[in-house]
Amino acid sequence: MKLFTEYPEKDEAKYCALMSDLVKKNMDNLYGGDKKKIAKRDTHAKTHAAVQGTLEIFDFDEAAIKQELSKRTSLTEAQLQGISLKQGLFAKAKQYPVWLRFASGAFSVKNDYEGDTRSMAIKIIGVEGERLPQSHELKTQDIIVHNTEFFFVRTIKDFHSFFTAVYRAGLFPLFKLLVLLWLKLHPYESTLLQTSFKRFPKSLLTERYWSASAYSVGLKPDFDPSQPGRVPVEYPAVIKFGFTPVSSQPPHQHLTLESRPESELQRAKEEGKEDNYYREDINQALAKPDAEYSWDFQIQFQTSPEMSIDDTTIVWNEEDAPFFTVGRLTVKHQKVDSPLENDFGENLSFSPANGLAVHRPVGAINRLRSIVYPIVADSRHEKRGVKYQEPTV
Repeated sequence: MKLFTEYPEKDEAKYCALMSDLVKKNMDNLYGGDKKKIAKRDTHAKTHAAVQGTLEIFDFDEAAIKQELSKRTSLTEAQLQGISLKQGLFAKAKQYPVWLRFASGAFSVKNDYEGDTRSMAIKIIGVEGERLPQSHELKTQDIIVHNTEFFFVRTIKDFHSFFTAVYRAGLFPLFKLLVLLWLKLHPYESTLLQTSFKRFPKSLLTERYWSASAYSVGLKPDFDPSQPGRVPVEYPAVIKFGFTPVSSQPPHQHLTLESRPESELQRAKEEGKEDNYYREDINQALAKPDAEYSWDFQIQFQTSPEMSIDDTTIVWNEEDAPFFTVGRLTVKHQKVDSPLENDFGENLSFSPANGLAVHRPVGAINRLRSIVYPIVADSRHEKRGVKYQEPTV
């Protein structure tokens, strides 16, 4: 195993094709027959809010970051010099407008007191440069992050078997046992899933988020886009993204992560009413005239081959691979609870492969996501009667 190198999965093309067919069938099963049901995403189905913000890219110290990498990796001086951090999104100090979609990770809309992961999808507006061929927009960069450091499935094959169980459970109620059986037969993945469900953030505006999957910083001169998933492919550098909540005023200290009060959580369960805690919290928080929430935008380098790129269940230890702050995301006072705003958030389309070529999504799970996300988006828009347009400010 080599640093900054992704590896193909056995029978990858086969299982990607099977997953493509399966997500189409699943969307048709969920939303094809009942015209009254409004099509949502097949995962991260519950939208809490669509929010406007600003992402500022700093004029960060590239030399200092490389110096730190030299202490933590076996890279030669020539290899270090071959890493160019200031390219693509990081090319220069700049402020970008962004759209954020806050959501929960489940396959269907559930009460917020139910265990789940929470996500923040960032769409950066006005990003110039050579695009990835799979991009569905012309001048945006998508970054999708969650409040867990890992994804619970190791391989495309395993995700296909899990999603097959979920799909069959959607067809017939008795088949819900198949999902439980899958979890029993996959204790490692089951433990990860249960772990990620334990977090009930006090607010999604003060939560920490990780990409879990990896992205390139630059491409080799001889890079061939047809090779990933077929042969090992090496990149100049590979990173993960992170967003750490900080105080809105200097010196922008990191915030302590807080949880939803247990008493309030228990009361919501006992009342049995529809629980939209996170939507209501965002609405109320941003309605205040002085509202301002910030995150440090950070990158984390793979510092050893043992920090797998392809196996997203493996967390990159921050003691060995610290996060470097390269920018700041800020959200301020705004109204986010209008019907138009809600529809806009539902219609937004995100994909790991929507963006610049130099920030290519890498790893097996990312390659799968880059294929199936556009399929789900196209199906969703068709069923909603939406002619999708690239969002602007």
